[in-house]
Amino acid sequence: MSVLPEQGEIGDAVELSLKRSETNALVIKELYYGDCIGRQGEEYQADQYVTLYNNSDETLYLDGLCIAVVDPPTALASPWMEYTDMKRIPVNDLAWQFPGTGKDYPLAPGAETTIATNAVNHTGGEYQHPNSVDLSGVDWGFWDVSLGRQDIQAGVTPMKLISKLNSNISMYLFPVLGPTLMVFTLQGASAKDYVDDPANREPRPQASNQNKLYLMIPKEWVIDCIECVENVDRITRKRVPDELNHTPTFLPEGAYNGKSLVRKKTVGADGRIVYQDTNNASEDFEVTTPLLKK
Repeated sequence: MSVLPEQGEIGDAVELSLKRSETNALVIKELYYGDCIGRQGEEYQADQYVTLYNNSDETLYLDGLCIAVVDPPTALASPWMEYTDMKRIPVNDLAWQFPGTGKDYPLAPGAETTIATNAVNHTGGEYQHPNSVDLSGVDWGFWDVSLGRQDIQAGVTPMKLISKLNSNISMYLFPVLGPTLMVFTLQGASAKDYVDDPANREPRPQASNQNKLYLMIPKEWVIDCIECVENVDRITRKRVPDELNHTPTFLPEGAYNGKSLVRKKTVGADGRIVYQDTNNASEDFEVTTPLLKK
């Protein structure tokens, strides 16, 4: 069917809203959030990680970039999507930042860096979970805010905790039922100044507790994001607008099956790997064994 009037007819003007998705230089290459079964048959949720990759042909710098889970943390119906214009993206509880003053942490073209929720060897030592992964050699570590210390392997650089608006938060974990994880910039603003500014905090729309506030990040500041849900039945429960991610993805076997989401790749004429980035997680990622599992 043509959207143009036939010749000689006077048709009504139709306004089409076009939303442009951008290919990112820095992408989330892998997200391992579903965890595994531990040594005693328990659900083991301490071994999560995310890997970022420089998908461009120029050196990038991690300094000052931030990572956070979008609210709501699991695939609940998002009141932000229903009641706001989503010009700002809500952070769920904690936000983390790479240290550095500008060019301290370069990431070369085709290089990657990994951040673990617990940067230790989960397969050996005091842990001994054979289904898990060794995260003692990653570059960066989130840490246990309930203990108030940087509980990571020596030699792993701790991320900076820049926002903790929920005083009841416990150990930092990605939701096993499907997180939406985003990487963003503060556009040169001081993290402390931005987080402390009341204008950058909002309560969850329609929530009974309007005193609980969420850090709000302008949509244009989001560099990359992956939107995950629990299963195919929740695929419509989006938490970010289409220009950040069109359709969520999920782990078909469910949580605690030791599987990871890895971005699909191609090899260029120069031999460098380039990862597919259409801002559509359901098409860009595939389910596989965690790449760090040996």
